[in-house]
Amino acid sequence: MKDLQALKDLALHAAKGTMPADAPAEFTISDVNADLRTELNALACDYNAYRRNKLDIFEIIQEVADEVVPNKVIAAMGQFAEIKQVAHGVRASFKQKVGKARAKQFITRVGLAGVYETFRLDKSTFDIEPKAFGGAAYIDFERFIAGDEDISDYMDIIVEGIADKVFEEVQAALQASVSAIRPANTVVSNTYDADSLFALCNVVRAYGSGAVIFASPEFVASMGADAIIAAGTYYAPTASPSDIESIHNTGYVTIFRGTPIVRLPQSFTDETNATKVISPDYAYIFPTGGEKVVKIVLEGDTIVDEYTNRDKSMEIQAYKKFGVGIATYYNWAVYYNASLS
Repeated sequence: MKDLQALKDLALHAAKGTMPADAPAEFTISDVNADLRTELNALACDYNAYRRNKLDIFEIIQEVADEVVPNKVIAAMGQFAEIKQVAHGVRASFKQKVGKARAKQFITRVGLAGVYETFRLDKSTFDIEPKAFGGAAYIDFERFIAGDEDISDYMDIIVEGIADKVFEEVQAALQASVSAIRPANTVVSNTYDADSLFALCNVVRAYGSGAVIFASPEFVASMGADAIIAAGTYYAPTASPSDIESIHNTGYVTIFRGTPIVRLPQSFTDETNATKVISPDYAYIFPTGGEKVVKIVLEGDTIVDEYTNRDKSMEIQAYKKFGVGIATYYNWAVYYNASLS
């Protein structure tokens, strides 16, 4: 059996899909996952072994969650979100540039006799107060002892669940901002219309070096042929060879009239497949090269513990503290496709 540190390293490789440096040449990722299952199940081969080793098991789950969750959040949202990870009890402050729009006004306002009106690009700071979000993986111990369930499954459930919860909170903050006081030309609430989406992209481009569309797979699929090349007076929408290749290789268009499309990762809240984590009816357009609109703070370690029910079934419980904030409203846009609700 591997020692605790070696087992932690193996768990991280399995979670990230990488190969250990000392792995045999013929090993694959499937072999790494199988090796992890074998090692974890050895720690909990029966009830007494589980009681002796559960703290080590929880520590492994905790370290995997603390390593993998931030990376999953950064991979999915790092282009439009500033993400900070701080220790327990540490205040997370974000800087926000203010005065840029005011400065633009002064560029065309020159005082008499060569006296120029002055301006200053100030910076303000604001804090995001994290909240605790938790979940539990239910273990039927009889099935666990029989080998029908294993610890690594619960580790995957917990890590994926925490990451999904971050996605949900970011999405909730973005959708709540639709009803905030913001410029009318940054919101469209309608069935899909390519020209309306193109207008939003043009607004957002003014606040950065470009714009990027972030949308659910369902929204991207609904964009249709006119998402590729707009119709003209004498011609119908057509697809370029590169777009046809993108659809062939990925199943969707990757560029909308010069604006890249990032398809957000979709999943379901449970095994019934009834509720999706990412709302299919929203698309968000963010500027590139400027200040990131969404602020995310992840505070402290993931806390893992257990609870034993009266029927001796168990729940492996975990919670993570994080917070989400929106910095500005005027420099990004949202499109709500009501037909996908």
